[in-house]
Amino acid sequence: MYCVLDIESTGGPFGKESIMEIALFRFDGVEIVDQLISLVHPDREIQKYVSKITGITSKMLVRAPRFHEIAKRILELTEGAVLVGHNAEFDYRMLRQEFGRLGYPLELQTLDTIPLAEKLIPGLTSYGLDRVCDELGIYRGQKHRAEGDARATLDLLIMLLEKDQRKDISILNQSIQNNDPIQDKIQDLKRSVKANRGIYYLHNKKGQLLYLSTSENIKSSLNKLFIAENDISKKLVEEVYSVEAVSTGNWLVGQIKKLEEAKKAKPKFNEITKPKFGFALVEDDSPNDKLLRVTPLEKTISVEPLVKISSLKEGYRAIRMMRRSLNQEQKEELLKLLKKFPDQAIFSGKGRSNAEKCAFIVEGQKLIAYYYFRLNEEIGDPKRLSKSRVPIDDSDILTHLLKIGIVSGEYKLVQKHGIVV
Repeated sequence: MYCVLDIESTGGPFGKESIMEIALFRFDGVEIVDQLISLVHPDREIQKYVSKITGITSKMLVRAPRFHEIAKRILELTEGAVLVGHNAEFDYRMLRQEFGRLGYPLELQTLDTIPLAEKLIPGLTSYGLDRVCDELGIYRGQKHRAEGDARATLDLLIMLLEKDQRKDISILNQSIQNNDPIQDKIQDLKRSVKANRGIYYLHNKKGQLLYLSTSENIKSSLNKLFIAENDISKKLVEEVYSVEAVSTGNWLVGQIKKLEEAKKAKPKFNEITKPKFGFALVEDDSPNDKLLRVTPLEKTISVEPLVKISSLKEGYRAIRMMRRSLNQEQKEELLKLLKKFPDQAIFSGKGRSNAEKCAFIVEGQKLIAYYYFRLNEEIGDPKRLSKSRVPIDDSDILTHLLKIGIVSGEYKLVQKHGIVV
């Protein structure tokens, strides 16, 4: 038994949209045995672009039933059936989202006609519903309306069933997904992330911060975090309800936010890591490689480490980037800078966009603040220094993080003692 679904939503931020029209056709493989076609009062505004595409206006929805009024009917239609959609992931997510607002965890098998059509009908110019209908001669009533799109999807399903019957092993059955509610939640959380580089926060249903971290690829980091087999990750997946990602432009601002916000919120799944290693200058190196070595802090070294780091991976990455980008003269200048860190200076790094950079202010040989500035602005503008800068509390650890970025070449000295260098 199949239940072909199409949904039109109000549009808006991920997780904030609502269903405004729904069409469901319960299909037994031969004929439609039941159906539901209805506008739905969404209790929120329709995005203008959505109204333009669908032709549905807020005035049309005034007398429409609200979702809770048709929820039981939807359950009757989907019971024991495979939910079919053209881009089923979207329709299924919207349906689960609405049921979730009612406190009901909906779990169904799903079948997406897009990848199935790609397997069984190769060679189409594209597999969006518009192009599929045009190239296969499928009649489609009103475009971008639930009934017209659902009927077209049903006709495509019938065509795919016919093609699939000729196969020794059913591609159709292989394509049906048994949806795992935990995996569904993980996918939804990852899809809600818009920023790629920066800091991300995981909250529980009450809005309490569970975990925060920084990443150069937030979605990839979330995926590793959520699929880890350790007990802590499994417990985190159970409790997490939402993800918030904030673009920082560079990893140091993310580390600043992470350190200071973790101290305030004390998220239960974060562990505070202290520096375990240091960059030490090894004087008897060969002339072509006279630079830094990563040394455990617990070992006795003749001099205070130039830079303290939390992990070997972090240290080796910085040294690799330095060796790749600097010649010997530049390396020597870098060593002088680290050995005698400036009392007052400004370093710059990437901003949140191509038109922006980030400045880091050093006073008393410690990182004390940062601010963003546009490329057409003066980096040391006194007004910006006084109005826009974000002060930093725990400057010792963060100063060492700045130095790691200096070693790797991510942060450049641009101003020292008031003089641009």
